[in-house]
Amino acid sequence: MTVARTTAVSDKVAVSALWGGVRIVVIDLETTSVAGGGPQRAVSLGAVTCRLGTVRGKWQTLVNPEIPISPGSRRIHGITDEHLVGEPTFAEVAPAILDLLTQADGERLVVAGHNIRFDVSVLRHELQRLDLDLPELSTIDTGGPLAALVGVRPKSGSLADLLATLGIINAKPHDALADAIACAEALVELLKRAAAAEHTDFDELLTHVSAGASTLTVAAGVKLRSSEPPLLPTLPSDHVAGHATPLSKRAGTRMLAAWTEQVTECAVLRCRHLDARAANAGPAPHVLLNRLEHVLDALCADGDTAGAATVLAALLPLLRHLPPRTGRLGLRNAVLAWSKTWAPKLTPLGRCDPKDPCPACREREQCALDIWFDTAAVAALGDPDRYARGFFETTGREAGTGAYTTWIARGVDRHIADAGVWITVEHWRSIGQDVRAQQMIDLAWEAGCRHPDVADAYAGQIAAAGRLADLEAGVTICDTALLTRNGSTHEGWILLTSRRNQLAGRAERLRVRPSGTFDGDGNPIPLRRHHPTTPRRTRQRRF
Repeated sequence: MTVARTTAVSDKVAVSALWGGVRIVVIDLETTSVAGGGPQRAVSLGAVTCRLGTVRGKWQTLVNPEIPISPGSRRIHGITDEHLVGEPTFAEVAPAILDLLTQADGERLVVAGHNIRFDVSVLRHELQRLDLDLPELSTIDTGGPLAALVGVRPKSGSLADLLATLGIINAKPHDALADAIACAEALVELLKRAAAAEHTDFDELLTHVSAGASTLTVAAGVKLRSSEPPLLPTLPSDHVAGHATPLSKRAGTRMLAAWTEQVTECAVLRCRHLDARAANAGPAPHVLLNRLEHVLDALCADGDTAGAATVLAALLPLLRHLPPRTGRLGLRNAVLAWSKTWAPKLTPLGRCDPKDPCPACREREQCALDIWFDTAAVAALGDPDRYARGFFETTGREAGTGAYTTWIARGVDRHIADAGVWITVEHWRSIGQDVRAQQMIDLAWEAGCRHPDVADAYAGQIAAAGRLADLEAGVTICDTALLTRNGSTHEGWILLTSRRNQLAGRAERLRVRPSGTFDGDGNPIPLRRHHPTTPRRTRQRRF
């Protein structure tokens, strides 16, 4: 017991010696590409201050770049042009950033991050646009030699793999503050291990892991996105050649059997051209649908998630060609019957493994396993002009009822019914019925609809007044819906996460009015509200 206590005390002394007089600011930026090329522009910045081996201060701000957010950037972090309306420009937040990065007397200030050269280069460029200079400070990259120095060897250079190796959880990847906090926790742990290995001279350690790099000398880099999936397997030349000959319109039993084998091979290879193979095939759509279902059924039985997602992506456009059943709603009933058959098979597959992704996941697009509900809802709902009113009533005694509640009562997958709500909302908006659309969003949320787009719209409606209570209620709505995400790649969840962060930031600014300065631990110093610098007070009369 004495030895263990002595070791713990010596480790604490070593950490104190390493961190003596040192303040580290960990930064992370979310950016947008610029049309025509050029340096990226900042849209969100998170900063975390560390002292004496602990995380002390946290600060985040959205930044309006005054240019449209590129689609590729929006798919990564979910920040849209709408989210940045009313947010400060970089010129407005630059004084606070420079204050945070100003070195105090007797202090050693270091800037850190994962792939820090990218974040520093963007920050440096933004300041240069304002004729301002970034202070020259030493840098540490958590993706550099520091991890190997202390015996930590992640699978790749991504932040996600480093965090996984250290057992650190990042709850919201691609959020500037969340990434900065996770990176700061990783850096603290790495420096703790360095101190335990008798690397207690900070200047010497910095020279070894950073080679004297500073914020003015570090070269611009490319952002290494966390959880970067591996490359898809190289397609064999004979398989690629098979795509050149489409299936004949008059294909017989043998040709269809051979084509089915080719589809199976596409699924095994995660072939990104399978959707084109199905689209260019000549036989009737219901024939192709039957062949694809045969392959999909076998993949579901084998638990091949990525293979099933590959085939499902090619199958979804054919749903509208399902043989309709008898009656006025023949196609709707056919689609709902199809979904009741396949939902129990597709749902257990879960999500694609990052190490074995389907083509859509590899390109960071929406996985077919996460969006097939929307496709099925579009096919089942049919013409919105004809069926929108009966799908979900918004007035009278029948408000909140309609085909939506009927579907759920009959056992239709809840995701399909919720997707139908959003399709109807968009229909009412498109014909100028905004009030009806808002009523439908309110009633659908109360009925348990948790579609991400519905939750996004409902949170926006609740927070529209801008009061603190309204903003907090909007954040609660977003959090409630996000609990049902379950790792889905549906684009609506990314947008909902950004909405949540936007509302939380606005609420924080109402709670605390920042003065633009920071305390010793890097926390923003608030201004006192309703207390002017030169108050005019009048003494009450005694009589």
